[in-house]
Amino acid sequence: MSTFADVLRETDRGLRPAVVAARLGLSLDVVTAALDHAAAVGLVVRPAGGCSTCAPAPVRPVGCAGCPFATGG
Repeated sequence: MSTFADVLRETDRGLRPAVVAARLGLSLDVVTAALDHAAAVGLVVRPAGGCSTCAPAPVRPVGCAGCPFATGG
């Protein structure tokens, strides 16, 4: 796999850029550049804000998936 694909795979798991960089042994700048490129070509969509708007109910928007504040309960 390529570094780009590795970054996307780890990010898809919900990991933050700094954690992705540490796991893959890359600089944060490289991970950020890969994510910037992925956003520019439409492979990823960056959230407009944090996860704090997720509803505490069992039914949540798809955008809340993976948010630690959106866990069921």
